[in-house]
Amino acid sequence: MMESCCQLWLWALFVLLACPQPGVAQPACSHGACYPPRGDLLLGRGQHLMASSTCGLTKPETYCTPHGEWNMRCCKCDSRLPHARNGHRVANMLSSAGRARWWQSQSGMEHVYLQLDLDEKFQLSSIVLDFRSPLPAAMLIERSTDFGKTWEVYQYLASDCAAAFPHIPRGAPESWGDARCQPLQAQHGYPMHGGKVKFSVQDLASTITTSYSQSVNKLGQFTNLRINFTQLPHVMHHSYRSPSSFYAVTEMQVLGSCFCNGHADRCIPSRDLHAMVHGRCECQHNTAGPNCGHCAALYNDRPWAPAEDNDPHECQRCNCNGHSASCHFDLEVFHASGGVSGGVCDDCQHNTEGNNCERCKTNYFRNQRQDLTHPEACQPCECDPDGTVPGSVCDPLSGHCVCKENVQGERCHLCKPGFAQLAYANPLGCRRCACNVLGTRQNVPCDDETGSCSCLPNVVGTDCDQCAAGHWDMASGRGCRPCECNPSGSHSTHCNQFTGQCQCREGFTGRTCSAAQQEQACPDRHFGDVRVGCTECNCDFQGTEDVGCDKSTGRCLCRPGVTGPRCDQCQRDHCSTYPSCEPCHPCFHTYDGDIQRLRLRLQQASLSNSSVGLPGGSQLGLRLSRAQSSLQQAQGILGHSSATEQGLAQLGNALTAIREQMQGINPNFQFLDVTASLSNEFEALNSSLLTISAQYQSKKTQFETSRSTDLSGAFGTIRSAHQTSTNASSLAAAAATLLATSRESRRDAAGLEAAAATHSSKLLALRAQMASSPNLTPTVNKICGGFRAETCTPAQCEGSLCPQDGGMACGDGLSCRGARPLAGGALRVAGKAAGELDSLNARLRETAQLIKTTEASANQIQSNALRLMEQMSITRTQIEGDVRHAQQFIQQVRNFLSDKDTDPATIQEISEFVLSLRLPTDAAAVLRKMNEIQNLATKLQCPENILAQTAEDIAKAKQLQQEAEQARNRANAVEGNVEEVVGNLRQANTVLLEAQGAIRGSGSSLRFIQERVEEIEAVLGPAEKNVGSVAAQLAVLAEGLPGLQQTAGQNQLRAGDAQQIAAAASEEASGAQQAFQQVKDMYAELKSRQGQSPALGAQGSRVQSIDLEAKALFEETWNMMLRMETLETEIQESNRALVAKSARLSGLQEQVGRIRDAIHKRVTYYESCS
Repeated sequence: MMESCCQLWLWALFVLLACPQPGVAQPACSHGACYPPRGDLLLGRGQHLMASSTCGLTKPETYCTPHGEWNMRCCKCDSRLPHARNGHRVANMLSSAGRARWWQSQSGMEHVYLQLDLDEKFQLSSIVLDFRSPLPAAMLIERSTDFGKTWEVYQYLASDCAAAFPHIPRGAPESWGDARCQPLQAQHGYPMHGGKVKFSVQDLASTITTSYSQSVNKLGQFTNLRINFTQLPHVMHHSYRSPSSFYAVTEMQVLGSCFCNGHADRCIPSRDLHAMVHGRCECQHNTAGPNCGHCAALYNDRPWAPAEDNDPHECQRCNCNGHSASCHFDLEVFHASGGVSGGVCDDCQHNTEGNNCERCKTNYFRNQRQDLTHPEACQPCECDPDGTVPGSVCDPLSGHCVCKENVQGERCHLCKPGFAQLAYANPLGCRRCACNVLGTRQNVPCDDETGSCSCLPNVVGTDCDQCAAGHWDMASGRGCRPCECNPSGSHSTHCNQFTGQCQCREGFTGRTCSAAQQEQACPDRHFGDVRVGCTECNCDFQGTEDVGCDKSTGRCLCRPGVTGPRCDQCQRDHCSTYPSCEPCHPCFHTYDGDIQRLRLRLQQASLSNSSVGLPGGSQLGLRLSRAQSSLQQAQGILGHSSATEQGLAQLGNALTAIREQMQGINPNFQFLDVTASLSNEFEALNSSLLTISAQYQSKKTQFETSRSTDLSGAFGTIRSAHQTSTNASSLAAAAATLLATSRESRRDAAGLEAAAATHSSKLLALRAQMASSPNLTPTVNKICGGFRAETCTPAQCEGSLCPQDGGMACGDGLSCRGARPLAGGALRVAGKAAGELDSLNARLRETAQLIKTTEASANQIQSNALRLMEQMSITRTQIEGDVRHAQQFIQQVRNFLSDKDTDPATIQEISEFVLSLRLPTDAAAVLRKMNEIQNLATKLQCPENILAQTAEDIAKAKQLQQEAEQARNRANAVEGNVEEVVGNLRQANTVLLEAQGAIRGSGSSLRFIQERVEEIEAVLGPAEKNVGSVAAQLAVLAEGLPGLQQTAGQNQLRAGDAQQIAAAASEEASGAQQAFQQVKDMYAELKSRQGQSPALGAQGSRVQSIDLEAKALFEETWNMMLRMETLETEIQESNRALVAKSARLSGLQEQVGRIRDAIHKRVTYYESCS
């Protein structure tokens, strides 16, 4: 035996050593992909498993199965209570439920599914189903990786694939997503008698790849599992009744672990804290996230990828030089670096910027005294805004600021030498010092704040630009020296600051007026006698010759083209304004000659005919002079026009080109056409000039023809000419306005021509720049969500900007990019959100009604429980009183029966009466009732706690309902953010589901309490009645006990008589000695037989007691044996009956005591719950 045990231990040790341990079987994470150990995902997550069909959920169902070869066995399925003995809920499939329990579907329902909905992503290894029923004829296994939004089939299974799934190929899969049908075969047992069905991800991927990591990444991840039973098992008919057809599973195991993309070998708790397999990964390889699905915050220098068997794809740390705690991956940066680095640091600190926080921000410079990784690597430039060029940036290496023209210093806070008064408004920064170099001290600049200069001796003024009073010769550079005017020969002590000439009196000369005056000429622009004193010419020297005027008379000497007493007017044949006085147009001389001749003739006519008065002659001459002046002005404008016909044509062409370029850039640009009005004005002016020229020729002809001695005709001609001249004057006045407008138009045209040249060059440069930049391709891709690679600029962009098939569609569960696809997805999400809002409103109404119903049920059950407790308290009091009365009565009976004077007949009567009492039931029945009550009490536990929990659940449900309504209101209020609306709707749905779950749980608890209360009332009612019946019977016995005691007294008297008879009979005893000896022999033989017989239990002990009593009686009456043989026989029989009945009475007393104790315990237990 010992040797066999040792062999077993050795075999067990060998198996343990040979089996790989889950925790150490995975490869090291540093060399490649690693995975956490597997476990049963259902353990601790039973609440996430559901079945579309379960027998007996609403009412008990009967199902029949074959039993033997020809018989049927029918059973009941009642799954209304969670832990009913004949219930078959889905939770029974968990491995922790044991092999004696199972899940079972409703009979005859063919399409049934089991679904596991998890709240995190997990990695599936295998699924094991242990069927209690025959295997399904067809089934399929599905998974979802997006929490049930989309599903894909893992595998089809059928006993006949061609019949069950005719369009599904059979055999091994050849690619990912190639779902095939496999024969449905159990690993153990036979298909018609149950068995195990196992699905393995590795087996499924074995024909596609040999890479474990690929099989896990492609097939392992899931959030939801669904096992669809599509065809009931084929069950043979037995006898006259068809057996039930259903699905039944004893145990279901979903083996797997948390899904970590090969970047973790351990799972840590997240939500289901009591689950066997936790759902969050303890990430390695510098990854992060619940499933290690992205790189950690500072490890995005390379693109994230799932780990492979021999390559961990470890995330690389970004080089942020210690100035950032996170970074992100940029594909363009990665490609630009040749696939070396793609990390871009986020939110650079310490005044740094750049992809790697490698340079200082604008207006910060590199501190060369610190390393680049030091927090003080970048220091502020501290440029003085008054002296810095606006919008400029300081040197990022040296920190030197860009100073204005007249400013210096690293911070641009100092004026350059010779400049002062630094000011922000001054575009040059500092104002140039106005110090006169002749009157300022050398090498002493002006004050940089006030601008005041440091003057030489005897030099005054803010700018040191003049000599002090009585001083001159600042040009010496050594300061001013005194004038030293002779007091006798000068008018004052002041002299000319530049020449030092004092103001000499008459007869004195020299600089200081100290020498006698000699004969000399007046200076230029002066006239008179030098001896008396020269007088300044009263002339406008802008219009005179250099000498100014005649030195003797003082008449102004005008330069050519200027006239007037002061030489301040232009001559008649010179146009323009004074002092330019340029010669007029050559046509002026023609008109002027004619007018002069006409004037001369008129004067001659006036002199020769002085007797004949010419009315209005003076007014006519004035008007003619006005007309002549206007005509001269027009001639001057026309004569000095700088615009030529060729220039105007070139200007028109340039304007046309500018318009074409602007129209190409912006077709909607509106032009302000001013050339049309200019053209009209020029045409009107030309017409006016032609009219004036025609009128002039006509008047000239009329004047020529009027040369006669007939003064009356000449007068008429002059009058006509006067009227015509008046009209011409009006036209000339109007022409002046047109000429002014023409002058302004000419200047505008010249400005437009100059601007056109500048704008033309700028437009050409802009068009060349737009042909190459900016590149709009990234912007187009961001808007359209496409992958356009061709360069697209404003000048050239081939193809459609947003092709219909160029973007990524945004569907449920699909990630997308681009503003346009996102907008479409947002519209779809908004529509879905509207539907969810309607559904949410309906659920809110259902939840409110469910809360009201549950509250009413809870109040009713609480009332029933209180009423039951009161009834049980009253019953307990009654039972305790009855038990005390019964104990007292039993003690009286026992005392009475133990009295030695009680005769056997009385004992017989009492015993028969006691035996005639009928307890509620036999001992076994009482024990069964007690066990049933205990079971009910165990299930019921404390109703007050359950009711209190129900009240809490109702309150929680109300609160959850309010939260759901608030979430709905928030969703209605939010109009712009669709994602927030969807999030609020999902939160509301979750809250409603929790509320409904709480209400259903409370309803189930309340129904459970109600059923237990009804069962307790059904048990305690009859027990209460039976206890009352026993009490009544005991009362009858108590009433008859005094009579029996009186009868016992009489029997005592009779006993005395019997003793006398016994004394007489003792004399006759000797005659019976022989017979007595024979009796003793027979008694010995009987005793020996009794010793050989087996123990008779309680009855045997009573027989032995009777035997002892019989011996005593024999010893007392041995001499009366023969005569009292009949009496002895009666007494022995009576004693035997008494002992048996006394034993039965004691047993009944013990049973009553046990019943009383049990009831007392239950009542005490229920009282403790209140």
